[in-house]
Amino acid sequence: MFEGLFWIFIAFLIFAPACLGFYLLVTSTDKLTVSYQNFQLKRTAMPLKDEDFSNMPRVIFRLKLTGFFLIAFSVSVMVYALM
Repeated sequence: MFEGLFWIFIAFLIFAPACLGFYLLVTSTDKLTVSYQNFQLKRTAMPLKDEDFSNMPRVIFRLKLTGFFLIAFSVSVMVYALM
């Protein structure tokens, strides 16, 4: 019973970060920008100005880099589980 739960946990550790990482890497920059701006609007509940989003290229780069690291984590867990 515990072995089955262990493999379900390993499958979750492989596929959940991989799906999120692929989403971040494949999604267009414009869609990520709009999603981030909507997130900031909901978080602050105040109208935001263009000056608040002056660092958008850096934010998008960090999101894409996070997606890459999530995929790398999934691959490393898969390799470790298969050894």
